Amino acid sequence: MRSRLFILLLVCFVIYGSGFAQTPAKHSFGVEGNHFVLDGKPFQVISGEMHYPRIPREYWRARLRMARAMGLNTITTYVFWNEHEPRPGVYDFTGNNDVAEFIREAQQEGLYVILRPGPYICAEWEWGGYPSWLLKDHSIKVRTTDPKFMVPATAWLKRLGQELAPLQIGNGGPIILTQVENEYGSYGNDHVYMEQIHKALVDAGFTKSQLYTADGPEEVPNGSLAELPVGINFGAGHAGDAEKNFAVFRKFRTDGPSFNSEYWAGWFDHWGSKHAHTNTAVQAENLKWMLDHGDSVSIYMFHG
Repeated sequence: MRSRLFILLLVCFVIYGSGFAQTPAKHSFGVEGNHFVLDGKPFQVISGEMHYPRIPREYWRARLRMARAMGLNTITTYVFWNEHEPRPGVYDFTGNNDVAEFIREAQQEGLYVILRPGPYICAEWEWGGYPSWLLKDHSIKVRTTDPKFMVPATAWLKRLGQELAPLQIGNGGPIILTQVENEYGSYGNDHVYMEQIHKALVDAGFTKSQLYTADGPEEVPNGSLAELPVGINFGAGHAGDAEKNFAVFRKFRTDGPSFNSEYWAGWFDHWGSKHAHTNTAVQAENLKWMLDHGDSVSIYMFHG
């Protein structure tokens, strides 16, 4: 009788699961001094860029497993506005656009996620990810406070928040950081615009303490916000470049995490130009320097 009862209980557990398993564990992530902290303990982000629209959905999990096997603890992805809103107010989060499922699968494979929703993303992607229908009004001024841009951009971020804000680490998900805009300091220095994008993300449900900006080291004053931590983007053509870039960054920010938010381990080709090459030994040396110094890093030319 006891053995039958045990088998019945085991079957019920398998079919319905335990209540504890169904409730994701909630964690905290933030900044203390010059480093990130996960549940109050120092955490070094070791990430690689992986873009879900560039990978057939049936290969997502295999690529995520390979990323984990490489020693990464995080993956970084842009979110592609033009993929998700092909027509004004018409949203698509199905199939290869199911970014929430991509993020859930990353968590299932033991990876955290850094989210980069833009709304401008660059990413070597058509018009930086902006939907083409924005251009129907030729007077629009993108990446500004122009209401013709900010109204649809804010609506897009709000809709995205419905999909992804529940997957932040404070809710039991894997998203530890969300980027505000993208290398804006290389485009302009309108901090009022940056504050509006910042507010739009917070209003969409993204946790304020887990937002950051990213720029080249020299452009940090133009693109950053005083209240947010900063990631810096750079590559390495020579030995010691990582150390030099962080030294430039520290001229502008003496506190906050040391975070190379895009490490350009490769480079893209320009049409009609020679094939781009990088020096593997130099790349490895600079990466080792960052890892040995406890810097967080996300390798950009990865893409999946």
